Amino acid sequence: MASALARFGDPNRLRATVTTQLFSPHSAQTIRQRVVIIVSHPIQHFCPMYRSIAADLRVDILVIFAEGGAEPRFDSGFGRMVTWQNDLLEGFPHTMIRCAESQRTNAILRELRKFNPNVVYVHGYATGYLRQAIRWANQSGIPVLMTTDSELRHPRPWHIRLSKQFLLPRILRKVDLFLTVGDENERYFRHYGITPDRFYRVPFSIDSPFYDQILTNRAEVRTSLRQRLSIAPEAVVILTVGKMIPRKEHACLIRAFATAIKGGDGSAVLVIAGDGPLRPHLEELAKPLGGAVRLPGFVAVEQLPEYYSIADIYVHPSSNDPHPLAISEALYCGLPAIVSDRVGSTGATDDVQIGRNGWVFPNGDEDQLSQILVSLIDHPELRAQASRHSRELGLLHSAEYCASRFIEGAILAVARRAVRGVNANQQ
Repeated sequence: MASALARFGDPNRLRATVTTQLFSPHSAQTIRQRVVIIVSHPIQHFCPMYRSIAADLRVDILVIFAEGGAEPRFDSGFGRMVTWQNDLLEGFPHTMIRCAESQRTNAILRELRKFNPNVVYVHGYATGYLRQAIRWANQSGIPVLMTTDSELRHPRPWHIRLSKQFLLPRILRKVDLFLTVGDENERYFRHYGITPDRFYRVPFSIDSPFYDQILTNRAEVRTSLRQRLSIAPEAVVILTVGKMIPRKEHACLIRAFATAIKGGDGSAVLVIAGDGPLRPHLEELAKPLGGAVRLPGFVAVEQLPEYYSIADIYVHPSSNDPHPLAISEALYCGLPAIVSDRVGSTGATDDVQIGRNGWVFPNGDEDQLSQILVSLIDHPELRAQASRHSRELGLLHSAEYCASRFIEGAILAVARRAVRGVNANQQ
């Protein structure tokens, strides 16, 4: 750094040169950054983004899966074993930590030392191994990136709020840059003392290459699945996706839908794609509505794009959902969105933007939800306008776009460290 000062002289010129060289994807002088990504396990939505990151010449990456691989797992929410697609782990360098929980942190630190990264990314802060990785990076002078989906919309017990108020700022101040996922997520970090200059928006990615394959033939897919489900071509289909557990509030949606179609002509159908312990209760609740409510059961990940394709409206009525990927997927498929005010995806620059592509109702308010449903069922032009906006916002969740933003965030963190080094040498 001292030789660079001698060469360039002017600190401002040096800062500009450092940043330009780090950021340019085409410059021969671009420094190839070594980025390690630490996450608990493979997540089908994020692995396509890792592939896009690995294909970018500005970085070398290693993904550390801290709690094992992509083998089938029992999901208590769905009440069944869940398997992932065969190519989930293809196309990006990764390693699996397979050891006793007591040895996990040391195993991760060994991988960090072996890879020798320029940037460490952690997905959250809740587990000890993530906090130890942050500590290791701080001691090594390596910038830290963090993503969480945390928000302030759902209430927390007083002791949780108190402990977070005391402990969380100590953890968060060790992070260089927060790759935020939305407006409510940024409000959460501001609440704990983080200033906006440490935010860099990187939306949660979805498996957009796979969705694009389905959406290319959307009309055929829509017709085929509607026929299999015995849904008329002209019916307005309202879709929700999620486990049949209390916080998803499917019962609230069924009751609101029943009110919305009361005395109607049968031209609207509600589809609840999912399974779980509340299924018998929901089936009983839906029984008086006959064929107007469909519960097809568990829908595999690779089948979800087909269900979004048959829908005209997406509803997420949960009482607690930080930033649901189902909403991002629905937007990518161009669906207007209705969400409860406990869902953290709403905001002026977020997924659900009131007045553009979305509507928000107070959690549990079946009357207001019903009124919104009636309005959208009865006004196709309103749905069409919202659909266009949803598609625009949904494209921000493509794997390629999110990968590019992730890399820019990593490079920005390195550049800021370099600039701080220039400032330190000047003093």
